[in-house]
Amino acid sequence: MKYILTLLLLFSISTFSQSITGVVMDGEFNESLPFASILVKGTTNGANTDIDGKFQIKVQPGTYTLVFSFVGYATIEMSDVLVKSNKETFIQVTLKAESNQLDAVIIKTTSKKNSEASVLNLQKRSINLVDGLSIQAIKKAGDSDVASAIKRVPGISVQGGKFVYVRGLGDRYSKTTLNGMELPGLDPDRNTIPMDIFPTNLIENIIVKKSASSEIGADFTGGTVDINLKDFSFNPEYNLNVSTGYNPDMHFNSNFLADVKSSTDWRGKDDGSRNLLIDPTLDLPPALPLPLVPADEAAILTENTKKLNKNMAPIQERSDLNYSFGFSASNGYKFKKDGESSIGYLAAISYKSETTFYDDFYRATVFRTPTDGTQNDLIQNSILGTKNTYLSTLLGVTFKDSKNKIAINFIDLQNGESNASNLKRQTFIENPYWGEGSVITYTQRNLRSIPIYGKHNIGDNLFTVNWKFAKSSSTLNDKDFRRTIFETDEDVTFYQISPNAIASPSRLWRDLDEKSTVAKVDLEIPFETNIFSGKISAGASYIGKERDFSSKRFDIFYNGNSQVLGGDPNAILADENIWVQSPNLFQTTTGSYIKGGFERTNVYNSESKNDAFYFSSELKFSEMIKAVIGVRFETYQLRYTGENLLGTKFENELFLDDKDLFSNLNLIISPNEKSNIRASYYKTTARPTFREASSAYLIDPVTETFFLGNPDIKSSYIDNIDLRYEIFGNKSEMFAFSLFSKNFKDPIEISVVSDDTPNDFTAINNEKATVRGIEFELRKNLFVINNLTFNVNTNASFISAKQTMSDIEYDSRVILADPGQVISRERELQGQSPYMINAGLVVNESEKELEVGVFYNVQGPTLEFVGFGGIPDIYSEPFHNLDFSASKVFNGESISKKITLKANNILQDKRESNYVWNDEKSGLFRSFSPGILFSLGVSITFN
Repeated sequence: MKYILTLLLLFSISTFSQSITGVVMDGEFNESLPFASILVKGTTNGANTDIDGKFQIKVQPGTYTLVFSFVGYATIEMSDVLVKSNKETFIQVTLKAESNQLDAVIIKTTSKKNSEASVLNLQKRSINLVDGLSIQAIKKAGDSDVASAIKRVPGISVQGGKFVYVRGLGDRYSKTTLNGMELPGLDPDRNTIPMDIFPTNLIENIIVKKSASSEIGADFTGGTVDINLKDFSFNPEYNLNVSTGYNPDMHFNSNFLADVKSSTDWRGKDDGSRNLLIDPTLDLPPALPLPLVPADEAAILTENTKKLNKNMAPIQERSDLNYSFGFSASNGYKFKKDGESSIGYLAAISYKSETTFYDDFYRATVFRTPTDGTQNDLIQNSILGTKNTYLSTLLGVTFKDSKNKIAINFIDLQNGESNASNLKRQTFIENPYWGEGSVITYTQRNLRSIPIYGKHNIGDNLFTVNWKFAKSSSTLNDKDFRRTIFETDEDVTFYQISPNAIASPSRLWRDLDEKSTVAKVDLEIPFETNIFSGKISAGASYIGKERDFSSKRFDIFYNGNSQVLGGDPNAILADENIWVQSPNLFQTTTGSYIKGGFERTNVYNSESKNDAFYFSSELKFSEMIKAVIGVRFETYQLRYTGENLLGTKFENELFLDDKDLFSNLNLIISPNEKSNIRASYYKTTARPTFREASSAYLIDPVTETFFLGNPDIKSSYIDNIDLRYEIFGNKSEMFAFSLFSKNFKDPIEISVVSDDTPNDFTAINNEKATVRGIEFELRKNLFVINNLTFNVNTNASFISAKQTMSDIEYDSRVILADPGQVISRERELQGQSPYMINAGLVVNESEKELEVGVFYNVQGPTLEFVGFGGIPDIYSEPFHNLDFSASKVFNGESISKKITLKANNILQDKRESNYVWNDEKSGLFRSFSPGILFSLGVSITFN
């Protein structure tokens, strides 16, 4: 392998020659312009753009003037295009339709790679309300994965370090797509994809669409996050990057807790050592003496108990540093025969290992009564060690000429997460006791997708056909979750296993397999009349998903006095402590044995089918006014197979059957070339997830919570209005101010089932909710001193979200109110944050290619869980995050190196969530300290 890489690098260096590359955009519409002509003035050297509007011209080092032209568009002449030896010069130009112009437009420019400006141009020309991040902006902040980067987009917050909330709305109201195509789920408890699994070296940009158009699926309200993969480069480009991170509170710590590793944990996948070796359908007998249980049956119980991994306690070891590396290769080749056809490839691999350690992880539950107020129900203090490993691969091949493009990609994302903790706990109200124990978990996730897409320009720009197809699969395997709690007392004078379902040691295996098929075809026809010009779009799409979920659980019990185990989790399944039936009649023996198997309410199959047809017209009445009108018809069916708690079985039962027409109207007024006024109305929906529209009763043994599916849950519908004013300046400067309003019918929320079961949650429809908000964004070069540029990039969102409580929820709160206390009929919407603020200051020294920046991010208190009756609401507290990044580029003839130094969470703020009753804090729910992370990275580019 190393010899192949060496040959590739040598080939790339030896074959590289300097060139001018770029893209030509159509000023009429927000899209690339094929067939445009680019000529080096004073020569016969030039090129035509391909179907993506891209071009390449081979030149010698020097300064050039380029002439861009296209029939019916004003010619642009761009001077001072500087080309350096063994360097690629990238430029972007927008051609606008002629307005009786006879002379060319002459532009002075400095040629630098302006992908950040490309995303701003996309925002400026888009028919949707769009925000985004280019890979250039991501590199400025030094973000290694999409979750770290996307929080810098206006109105975006990230929960749990990986799940994206758009405009503060919960993950059910956001959608994640890859190159415009939906992906299967990777978490049984979430509606969206964990963003930390996508490394930034695989992507070109991240586009967040916050308003609807008819070609976008209607099942979003906050926004659609579209991750766009890299395209191949015109010239050979090979990139190698490595980085390491150090947290003084977490790394090189000899008290780090871990699970015993398998031989393949390093690549995010268990080697099988954590597999369940017991047949979950086996009917295990009870641990009873002869003749109550025959000897051969008792032997089955003993034999299968011995099959479980005997390691029940975390091991102590020294924690590692964080580290990562990545390699990518890309090149394009033109066919000599016609000079317009080309084929290119892109290959990338990325690896990352992250270690976290918390010695102050705190969790508690509280309960409220009319007489005693709020009091503690459980307090638990833990020491927690976590190891995350990510391995990603991207392969892509693209063919294109001036009229056609066909591309196929293969992407594979693997993540393995190991957690180990020791804990001490105390319960107070029901079955009060002291306890000590441990929890070990291992979860592996895989997402694999093969997207294929094509674009064809028919005739002389008569119409364009776009098509997409993707087969994707995702798997999540919770492998051998081990949980042990020994009951003790305040003075720790004894340890014993409590014989109940909550406190008994347990082992859990859960498997989620989800497959999706996405197919989409779009037709675009440009037209022009005496009154207006524009284009008509029509299309159809199909999205089919199927999920299989199963859960196997075995509880461990002990016959006799379990105090003899001495509180050692590893002693529970030691061979000498496993129950063996006595050969003597009616003689009771001591020892450990298991009960369990498949959990009938934790096994289900769900299928969904979503067919859509759409039509839209983009109408340009003048240079100043543009309107887009569209309709989208969608059918959605969800079928379920499973069993409920009462034993009722469902066989391919139709739980959801929606048929809806969604309309949208976008109006864009452009007072001048640099500003837009936008107004949008559109209708969207939020559909229940697979687990919500089910009869499943899902157990999470780590958090000791239960989720009950709701077969009667229905889709929510939302009316949306957006207003936005935006100004685009020079050199990636812009200002935007937005107002938005959302009215929800039947909003879906996660709520406590009843005050008798404070750890049981379910999905419910409430009557209505409203969201009102404002956003603003500013990107501005404050001032320039010689080669120093001071740039500020800030955005903020302020949101008011109100949920009308159901009668049951409202009455349950009134009953528990203090005398004279007033309970409002409204509360915040779950998952909604009242404000989000991002700010960044970047100083760039262009001559030395040195860049230094500080970045601040905070999100307001957010309702995580809706309480019920005696259970207060749970709110996450604002987390004030301040990051620092500094980078320096060292350029050579054919190699450039970039060194980046970062510090994350400089303020060392804590993560906290609190119980809140009637706007007053009533207890701490969860708390831990992330500490400060220092990292150093080196990136080497061969070109």
